[in-house]
Amino acid sequence: MSAIATVHRERLLAGVLAALAEREHGSPTIEQIVEKSGVSRANFEENFEDERGCLLAAQDRALSRLAGELIGACAAKSSWPAKVVAAIEVGVEFAAAAPEEARLPLLDAVSIDPVLGAGALQTHEFLTDLLRSGRDQCPQAAAMPDLTERAMIGAATSLVGTRLINGAAMDPRSIGPPLTQLFLTPYVGLEQARRLSLGE
Repeated sequence: MSAIATVHRERLLAGVLAALAEREHGSPTIEQIVEKSGVSRANFEENFEDERGCLLAAQDRALSRLAGELIGACAAKSSWPAKVVAAIEVGVEFAAAAPEEARLPLLDAVSIDPVLGAGALQTHEFLTDLLRSGRDQCPQAAAMPDLTERAMIGAATSLVGTRLINGAAMDPRSIGPPLTQLFLTPYVGLEQARRLSLGE
């Protein structure tokens, strides 16, 4: 892909996010994406078959970015609870910095377009598996129901997704600590989870 084609593609991916920001439901049209990106329809057709292709590409990039940042944050910490704290901080900061992009990997992305469902489920499974790894590190977690991690990830992504849809502020200082306590309590107990959520 030439440098110019790469620039056009990046502008189209930014354009689909800008178009999404102005819509409450449903995916944007090609015309809306082209208008927001500032490139021609011909340039669009050189990169994507239709608006769904552009939307899927934006979702794939968002998922890759989020996964990369989460993995990087976890790798920088030695203990599993510290990895959870770092991952939550990075996840909330990602949502705060790029709210339209952050919606795409979440299950509520299906409200934008059902074609996004597979990617959203992939994100849900990825986050569930990350959290489930704590069972190997925290003996008391062995007795938890098998659905525990899936339920917690579902609750957290629903909370974040609802705030993003409603345009509510994503303040890491107010959202991060409660999520940290929610995630860690089944693994390390309420008191330690509370301390870790407060950075103690």
